[in-house]
Amino acid sequence: MLLSALPRHHSATLSVNWIINRPMDLTWFIGAALSGYALFFMHAGLGWDMVRIWFLWVVFLDSPHLFGTLSRTYLDKREFQQRRKLLTWSLLWFLAGPAMILLSYGLFELGVNRYQMPWNLLLIFSGLWAYWHVVRQHYGFMRLYQKKNADSHPIDARLDSALLYAGLLLPFLVYINRHPETRAKVGLSAALPTYPPLPAGGRLMAPFDLSYLTALSWEHWIVVISATIIGMLAIAFLVRQAVRIRHGDGINGPKILFMLAVVPLHVYVCFSTTVLTAPLLAFGAFLTIFHDFQYHAIVYFYHRNRYHRPEVDQKQFGWAPKICGNLFVYAVCAIGFAAVIRLLGCAFELNPGCTPVLVTSEINLFGAFNTDALLTGFLLGFPLHHYFVDQFIWKTGRNEELQNDLKLTA
Repeated sequence: MLLSALPRHHSATLSVNWIINRPMDLTWFIGAALSGYALFFMHAGLGWDMVRIWFLWVVFLDSPHLFGTLSRTYLDKREFQQRRKLLTWSLLWFLAGPAMILLSYGLFELGVNRYQMPWNLLLIFSGLWAYWHVVRQHYGFMRLYQKKNADSHPIDARLDSALLYAGLLLPFLVYINRHPETRAKVGLSAALPTYPPLPAGGRLMAPFDLSYLTALSWEHWIVVISATIIGMLAIAFLVRQAVRIRHGDGINGPKILFMLAVVPLHVYVCFSTTVLTAPLLAFGAFLTIFHDFQYHAIVYFYHRNRYHRPEVDQKQFGWAPKICGNLFVYAVCAIGFAAVIRLLGCAFELNPGCTPVLVTSEINLFGAFNTDALLTGFLLGFPLHHYFVDQFIWKTGRNEELQNDLKLTA
């Protein structure tokens, strides 16, 4: 009734401008969300060993995407010259882990009981940054679809951003509020308190029953409020599309498909009860594998446009065109890079899912810290460095060269 009361103008048009092209976008930027459901089904439906699945994922998909960043920065001579300061000083992230252990050692020598706090805070920080990194990449793809389809109305910009951020961050809040491992880390009971019995009339009457509402714990309210906000924003997003159709405005097809891919994936995984039986590392794989496929595809597109256009002089870019000119060569280099990191982690007992050569957890440094913590701190530098550098090198705003390499300009 509300929509029918709005004035009708001309017929709406469907805008379908893709970042690469329809098959590539539908496969890697949108359809790759199915890989997250597939990994989740391996745990929830098939009961497979998720530690081994995690190890295969990090070797063949996740750690290789770190190489994607290296290939377009340190191996690209011109890019390195333009970003020398960023790419040089960012290497200090490899010292973050050892520095926190050193700080913990200082507190230990001073007799501070909670001397492990700096190290634990770094681990928490790196985990939160990892998830934020995924969220920001999804936001970046949403913005690319907005730019490619001239989707710039302020209402849509605000609503799209609100739905994407709420649809990815609130489910994560629900997950860490409910998962036994994260609850135990902050001193809560492993299991979420039991929900109170539903009132007469069932779920439909629950929001109107004061005694039921007052019996909910604060943990329950996190779930309820998060689900309500996401639901309201999703409805607002759909209504906005209906309003645009009614007014004859253009509909951004790729953006809508992208939002339908990414938000339900995060909601489904994070609100599921089965995810609570999976280890934390498996959760990272469930939601990051989509990110990995996207990243590999956009790096491939960037490489092809930057280094392999007919008029380009490849010598100015150094090693990057040689390594990235052939998909097989690039894959071998990326997986080889990942294998070296992960096999080192295996050898020194840093990665689950494999047999160590040296049991470093039995070589004490001080207090509760063993050698495995120091080595973990160094290897942690790889993802931290990636998160930091990545937030600068993909900004298209005033970077005309990047806009050209991503074919955002006419």
